[in-house]
Amino acid sequence: MLSLLPEETAYHDFLEKSMPLRFISGLLIMSFVTLLNWMWNILKDQKEQEERRNEAEKLVKEAELVRLRQQLQPHFLFNSLNSISALAGSKPDEARKMIQQLSDFLRGTLKKDEEQMVPLNEEMQHLNLYLEIEKVRFGHRLIVEVKVKEDALKALVPPLLLQPIVENAIKFGLYGTIEDIVVSVEAHNATSYLSLEIKNPLDAQTQSAAGGTGFGLSSIQRRLFLLYGRNDLLTTEKKENIFITRLKIPQLKAS
Repeated sequence: MLSLLPEETAYHDFLEKSMPLRFISGLLIMSFVTLLNWMWNILKDQKEQEERRNEAEKLVKEAELVRLRQQLQPHFLFNSLNSISALAGSKPDEARKMIQQLSDFLRGTLKKDEEQMVPLNEEMQHLNLYLEIEKVRFGHRLIVEVKVKEDALKALVPPLLLQPIVENAIKFGLYGTIEDIVVSVEAHNATSYLSLEIKNPLDAQTQSAAGGTGFGLSSIQRRLFLLYGRNDLLTTEKKENIFITRLKIPQLKAS
């Protein structure tokens, strides 16, 4: 066999003696590359599993949000239909008006089910539709005061957030009394969130008779937790026979 370096016996000796070392070095390099490839595949699988888990959690969360919304509507719908039935014989014009208002309200509800967030101005318009229906039911007994700062109207809120809270306020404000009651809705911008406050009169005895003040509120709190991951965004307080529901809706800072 022809050697390229026939006179370099020292080089041939080096090659022969270093063979085990070179073999071990090559084996270590191959093992290291194999280990890197194995670790990369493990990390890739973990990332894919995490993405699938996040997607599954997102779907569960969305399904629960839809369920919470659907739970809030039947109570109001049944009351409205009962009121329409009562008005149909004695006040047919008011019954027809209430049917139209209810139709507009439910149409808006179906539209909002597809939206993640809406401006407070749009939410207030939807709330006004609800209040018009309730005013047909309760007449002059129901007085609603709305105080919303101009700069708060563009703030974003989850759709269909205020109606069940105001419904709760009307229910417990009017229960057990024949007098006029005032329900107030206030909103203003704070540093990093929108502040909402709903007030209604509440007597301790009528509260006990009505079975508490939590209708809808626990569902709203659960919904806020699913959206924002916080349990402190809805608080309540009873102060001098006034029941107060406070909401803090986080707002994204403008970039």
